[in-house]
Amino acid sequence: MNFYKELSRVYDIVFKKDEATVSFLKKGLNSNSDILDLACGTGTYSVELAKDGHNVTGIDLDADMLELAKTKAGDDSAEFYCEDMTKFGQITKGMLFDRIFCIGNSLVHLNNRNEVESFIKEIYHSLKKDGSVIIQIINYDRIIDNDIKSLPTIDRSSEGVKFIRNYNMGKEKAALDFQTELIIISDEQERSYTNSVPLLALRSTELVEMLKKAGFSKVELYGGFNEAEFDKNSYALIVKCYRI
Repeated sequence: MNFYKELSRVYDIVFKKDEATVSFLKKGLNSNSDILDLACGTGTYSVELAKDGHNVTGIDLDADMLELAKTKAGDDSAEFYCEDMTKFGQITKGMLFDRIFCIGNSLVHLNNRNEVESFIKEIYHSLKKDGSVIIQIINYDRIIDNDIKSLPTIDRSSEGVKFIRNYNMGKEKAALDFQTELIIISDEQERSYTNSVPLLALRSTELVEMLKKAGFSKVELYGGFNEAEFDKNSYALIVKCYRI
């Protein structure tokens, strides 16, 4: 059983629904909005938005997670597709959206900065006038400047899961290796699954520059989905910007 298949089984235990995230994603939407969730995982936030009557499309590359998403969606209007998020246009076929979001540190899994730029440009052209995009990544300013080697362990021992997260920074500090260990506890036995994936260490100034280059003129930065002000010590970087 590979790492991601095991992770899909416990994903909703490790990454629980956050009400502040739900509120942030819903804020400012008109009724019956068209929404695109890129790298939707098990569809937690797609389903929440669909429950409010929005038309939601979720895209993710992990088929196991999407099966869970479809189960959670039930008869709600969320629809899910298995595809690389950078190829969302093949699914949406020119459709324009009121809101597009890509959260969960997914953006930095792309292969290089040029791919990020192209992805952001396609998002811009897939928004309606006054439509918005929400992107959430880890605050890599904090990681780089403070030479941080790990994120806090997500400890759900009471539910039989631990998720350990470490960083190995490259010399040029343009990318890093994200090394994870998933520990599943069952029948008083622990099973461990490890994984390593390269991530782009995007600084806040880089991301803002890419967004403005794509055409976004109104860019808001937050340090959390609670709308805390972003600064160098923020754990996360959340960007919300609009196609004017």
